Amino acid sequence: MNFARIKRMLPSAKGLLGINARNLNYIYTHNRRACFPNIDDKLRCKNLLNRHGIPTPKTLGVIDGPRTLINWQAYLDGISEFVIKPSRGFGGEGIMIVTREEREFTNSTGPISTDDLEFHIMQILNGAFSIDNRSDTAFFEEKLINEPAISELISTEAGGVADIRLICQHHRPVMAMLRLPTRASAGKANLHQGGLGVGIDLATGRTNGGSSRNRIIKKHPETGIDLAGHTIPYWSEIIEYGSQISEIVGLGYVGVDFVCDANQGPMVLEVNARPGLNIQIANQTGLRSVLK
Repeated sequence: MNFARIKRMLPSAKGLLGINARNLNYIYTHNRRACFPNIDDKLRCKNLLNRHGIPTPKTLGVIDGPRTLINWQAYLDGISEFVIKPSRGFGGEGIMIVTREEREFTNSTGPISTDDLEFHIMQILNGAFSIDNRSDTAFFEEKLINEPAISELISTEAGGVADIRLICQHHRPVMAMLRLPTRASAGKANLHQGGLGVGIDLATGRTNGGSSRNRIIKKHPETGIDLAGHTIPYWSEIIEYGSQISEIVGLGYVGVDFVCDANQGPMVLEVNARPGLNIQIANQTGLRSVLK
């Protein structure tokens, strides 16, 4: 991230939070090392949240070694869409969204064989995507569906599921953005791969403009729709859940990712102990002054 260029772009650049300040003043001081496993391990985090009544996507099956790998397809009986995830993955690496018809599988790149899927699961088990390169656990998770008010903001060709990043300092939500998948990001809500970041007003849950590849934009580059003025569904529930999560996981500075599911409402997709800083560009406001 080029902070010199970003400072020139942001109206509230005085409050821009850099990586070193984030690490020294918030991650290292607010987040006890002993509690990092509570969120670095996604399955452990899901269990913690569920015990406190925080909804997360349903886990369909867990593969923790060769014994459970043998019958991996048994977990997916009657399931037409699912997600494969590494439990200790980071940065979205190793996540694969799969559609199934009978015994035929498809992912974002096209048809994929059962051998390819097994190889991907074996890579997860061997730690290819884990945060510390150690052996990992793979799990199947239900695929969520965008709530209609959110899907209207995504181009048909892009597809994918949008998410909402909420940064919380202890029990206090401090900044939020909607992340939209695009064709450029291959349907993933990943800003580094070309997804859009759209700022959200915390008080109202309304969008207020956005960013693409660290550039401020007003309109969706693929649909031409204005990015400001849209109300995020279930906003009060998202704020309520987000304000509880820091205490549940034992970390004082976290990023919480929500999906507004069409059938189940807001669900926590993931919690992050090292939330990125692009949210400042999406909101055209620096985090430093907000956190103080």
